[in-house]
Order: sequence, then C-alpha cells, then structure tokens
Amino acid sequence: MTMKKKYFSLVLFIFASLYFSQVTFFAKGEEKAIGNSSAKNVKTITATVSDFQMTKDFSGFVSGVRQADVSPKAGGYVIKLLKEEGDTVQIGEAIAILDGSELSAMDQSALMSLNAIQKTLKDTKDFYDQKVDEAQAALEKTKSEHSSGNASSQDVKLAKEAVESAKRMRDLENAGSQANMAAAQGGELVAHIAAKNAIVTAPFSGTIIKKYASVGLFIAPGTPLYAIASPDNVEIAISLPGSISENLSKGESVLVGPGGQPGKAVSGYVFSVAQAVGASTQQSVARIRFADGESDQALFIGQYVSVTVPVANQRAVILIPEKAILREYDNIFVFVLKNNGMVQKTKITIGESSGDLREVLSGITAGERIVSEGQYALQDGDVVVEK
Repeated sequence: MTMKKKYFSLVLFIFASLYFSQVTFFAKGEEKAIGNSSAKNVKTITATVSDFQMTKDFSGFVSGVRQADVSPKAGGYVIKLLKEEGDTVQIGEAIAILDGSELSAMDQSALMSLNAIQKTLKDTKDFYDQKVDEAQAALEKTKSEHSSGNASSQDVKLAKEAVESAKRMRDLENAGSQANMAAAQGGELVAHIAAKNAIVTAPFSGTIIKKYASVGLFIAPGTPLYAIASPDNVEIAISLPGSISENLSKGESVLVGPGGQPGKAVSGYVFSVAQAVGASTQQSVARIRFADGESDQALFIGQYVSVTVPVANQRAVILIPEKAILREYDNIFVFVLKNNGMVQKTKITIGESSGDLREVLSGITAGERIVSEGQYALQDGDVVVEK
C-alpha cells in the first residue's frame, strides 16, 4: 500500500510539472508576442461644432445687363461686316455696310406708298362724306312727308339713326385712313434717313457677342445683324427648382466660380427671382449680379460659370472630413481615439455635406478625436500612435 502511494505521488508530481511548464511556455510566448506588437500610426482631427449652410450648384452663362440686337432701319444687301464675335466696339463705330442702292429703292417705294395712301385717304373721305349727305337728305325728305301726313314718327326716327350711323362710319374710316397715313409717313421718313446713310453703327460701347448675318444676305428692316453687350455690368441667369427659388431672397449672397476653377470664385448677389414657376418644368429663373468692380478681370461675357446658392438656413453642426468616414454595408462608422491610446469603432449617423466635410447627426460629440488617416488598417481596440 505504501508503494502504491509513493507511485501515485510520483505520477502526480510529474503531471503537475508538465502542466506548469506548458503554462509557463505559453505565457512567455504570449508575452513575447505582445512585446513584439507595435502601435499603428494614424492622424486624427478633433470633432468641432461649426456653422453649416447647405448649398447647391447651378450653371449659367455670363451676359451683359445692357444687351441689345443691332438692326438696320431699312432693308438691303449686306456688302461688309466689319466686326466678329468677341470684338469690342465703341459707341457710333461702324459695324456693317448695306447696299445703298437697295435702300434708295426702299425710300422710293415708301414714298410711293405714302402717295397712294394719301389718295386713298381723300377718296375715302369724299365717299363717306357723300354717304352722310345722302342720309341727311333722306332725313329732310322724311320730315317733310311727316308734316304732310305721308310718313310716321317712326320713319323720322329711323332716318335720324341712319344719319348718325353714316357719320360714325365716316369717322371710323377716316380715323383708320389717318392712322395708315401716319404710319406711312413714319416709314417713309425712316427709309429716307436710312437711304442717306447705309452704314450701321454700334448704339453703345461693348462686345460683339453674336453675329447673325453674312455678306451678300438681304436684310429686312428690323432683322438683327449683331448682338452687343456692355461688359461694364454683367449678370448670370440660372434656372432652379421652384422649391429652392421660393426660399431665395433678393440680395442674398452667392458664389460664382468661373469655369469651375477652384479658388477663383467671386461674390455675387441675387438681383431678382422669378416667382412664377413654369407649370410644365417647375423651374424658376434667378438673376445674379455683382457689386461695382467685383466681377472685373474675373468674368467675361459668354463665359460658362457655376453659381453656388444657399438652399437652407444656417445652423450649428458637428463637421468631420468625409475621408474619415468608413462604410460597411448599411453601417457608417468612424474610429474614435480614446485616452488610453486605443481606438473605438463607433457607429454614426450622417447628414448633409459641405465640400469635403460631412455633417454628423449622432454617434460622436464635439471634442472627440477622430482618426482621419490610417483608419482602413484598424480594428476595434487597436493601439495607435498619432504621427
């Protein structure tokens, strides 16, 4: 029995020795592994509360506030076009020359038309004067017959109405003929002046933004040759949804980015907003203008630009860089750096964006440090070092 106890004690001792040696081996291995692990380098930012205003970009073209089509006062063939699109012109400068002989013919034609209308006016007056005289004579005859009992009072009344009707008709026809006469006189005067000077000049100083005609083309009176805009005062018309335009106030500030070039934006303001929204498109038009000198050297007529418009009231929110946000399926999260040097994977709810920043609605608070670089290699609980 004693031998059995000694044998049992020896086995128990050997088993215990083996167990403790294994525990020590693994503990040392784990300690060694921990000792060899290195903290991961990251960059962080501090979540702060900032003023945020949601904006939206719309596009349009720069045009002149003072802009007009230039047309000849009478028709003729274009024999010279002296300017091209983009050229600058001074007030009174010649921009086109029309065939003077055609203008002279127009003058003669206008004069003949005037003479014909004058004759028509005289003939019309004589004709309706005669109608009035005939009605007046019929009235006198009816009155005489009424006195002798051969006509009734009703006959006299009808004869008087016939006289008044003839006078009204005469006056209406004479008025129409006189209006035609006045129009013909004005047309003849315009044609006469144009015939004396077939040179078309710029009505004001500006830039040629459009050339409509070509040499050899016959131009009727009032047909545009060029479009001119003054570069001294420019504006931009943008089309935007009615849901945005109805909250846009006159005088509200906007930013205009010429050609989408970063850092080149200039400040403008809402000059007017069309409140009537198109029934089919549900779009309104806002006109953007600039303070004196604000657009100088930055914008030019015909330029394609982007206009940044506020679409909501300003509010205070937490903003973090868009690049700090990670997405896993439907989950959106960031890594928050804790005071012990470890990171915590934190789910957040995001809102609107502002450039390269994103609004955070919930999940973090102001003052927390958020990993902004190196977060893709992290796991929850990793130890990190800020570089």
